[in-house]
Amino acid sequence: MTLDETALSKPLRMSRRRFGWGVTAVIVSGLLGVAVHVCATWAPEVGPNWLVLFVLPGWTLFFGAHLISGAAAVTGLALLLPPLLRRIRRTWLRRLVAVLVVMAAIAGSLPWLVSFVGLGLNMIQGTYSKVSAEGGESVIIEHSGFDRRAYSVFRQKSSFLWEKSVGWQTAPDVFDADNCTLAAREADLLLTCGTDRVPVPSLN
Repeated sequence: MTLDETALSKPLRMSRRRFGWGVTAVIVSGLLGVAVHVCATWAPEVGPNWLVLFVLPGWTLFFGAHLISGAAAVTGLALLLPPLLRRIRRTWLRRLVAVLVVMAAIAGSLPWLVSFVGLGLNMIQGTYSKVSAEGGESVIIEHSGFDRRAYSVFRQKSSFLWEKSVGWQTAPDVFDADNCTLAAREADLLLTCGTDRVPVPSLN
């Protein structure tokens, strides 16, 4: 047995700090993964007329949480697995278990990659900009990621939920939300984007 093999065959003690961080990372990964799965399943059922906005728009938020979930899983496994594998004294068995663990990790990452692609495609379908009036009223403008002239408008329904108030509109030129202003009127809001003047009705 070589010196390297002798060193590898010695059990590697896992510190409490390493164990704690590893378990925490795995738990965070699991919780975020479940949350993203539930939200991504719920969002299409709600339909395109609703928008979740919690710091970031819905699909962008789901995509970011999915990335963090994957990074946390990799971190947790990197902290926990090496000391556990080194506790196996037989070299051939340790290598076999390591290969099986790698294969299981690759197989487990495939659903994550599928979700990564799906969430990414949903995220690039549109960008969102908030426009506020002097009185404090606000709207969210959804700008299509595929038709640069198309946009729609959402009004706030509750703290983190917005409802579509104006369906898809087509600007005469490439739409730029930075050129939009919002004015409050007696019965509704008036959104002005370049030459477009779009009444934004209140929600029923």
